[in-house]
Amino acid sequence: MKFDVVEKMYLNKKSNYFSLERELFKEQVKENNLKILDIGCGYGILGSYFKRNQNCYVAGVEINLSAYEEACKSLDFVVYGNVESIDLPFTNNFFDVIIMGDVLEHLISPVSVLDKIDSFLKENGKFHISVPNIRNWKVLKKLIFNDSWEYQEWGILDETHLRFFTKKSINSHLKKNNFNITFIKWVIQKKSKSYWFNVFTFRIFEGFLASHIYLTITKK
Repeated sequence: MKFDVVEKMYLNKKSNYFSLERELFKEQVKENNLKILDIGCGYGILGSYFKRNQNCYVAGVEINLSAYEEACKSLDFVVYGNVESIDLPFTNNFFDVIIMGDVLEHLISPVSVLDKIDSFLKENGKFHISVPNIRNWKVLKKLIFNDSWEYQEWGILDETHLRFFTKKSINSHLKKNNFNITFIKWVIQKKSKSYWFNVFTFRIFEGFLASHIYLTITKK
């Protein structure tokens, strides 16, 4: 099996890297009988939930070979490879929803990929996207007080991240490229210390406490 440079970056990731529950997407995608494309589907945990609970058709794209093989057992159709470099065999105007959970930050050209897969959406289809928030206080604290910017196995400074976003920057970047953002919000893990601090400070520090940004955009 031949791997390109990008695919090699994901070979040694631990299994839990590809088995996230992604509760946020479950909360936002509520309709039944949808056709869903999950880019970076991992082991297919999220897709399996939609199939089991909402009777959805779910296809996926996955760059890690072992995760791809596992996803094939539960999803309707899975493509193996780097979404930036492979040809995708999907039909135009087929999917109701395209999910990209923590994917854009791994791409060389996020907008080019969105353009590439936009045609697979139906006319009223939506992208559901999450990206890490580089404005998070933990990152800023180390940068400001310790002069530290250390990449990690996963998290906001994941060693495979190529792009970094704030809420304002991703909003302006997508609008500049003619994507219509219909919903955008900060994401803070429920019942965490950051969550309660945000509540008691009337959300004035929300942009520093959020770990992620969640947004939906319509077909171009």
